[in-house]
Amino acid sequence: MVTFLFTFILMASIGVITMFDLYLYEETLLSILDANIFFEKGTSQWMLYVNLLFGFFYGMVVDYRFRKSKKSSKSS
Repeated sequence: MVTFLFTFILMASIGVITMFDLYLYEETLLSILDANIFFEKGTSQWMLYVNLLFGFFYGMVVDYRFRKSKKSSKSS
């Protein structure tokens, strides 16, 4: 559930930022998505992606632990 919520919040924030950029810059949807998702070499946007990956993997670990504890409490 944590992984699902993390992914949902990430996609919702990308959608809101894209809609704001569509209104502000008046460009095509694909060019704005390209600028928001893919980073250019030499920028520090890679740090954002590292943190997002860390958050995604952390969410998967939390979900696994929760599922494992739920199964062990049922067997007791």
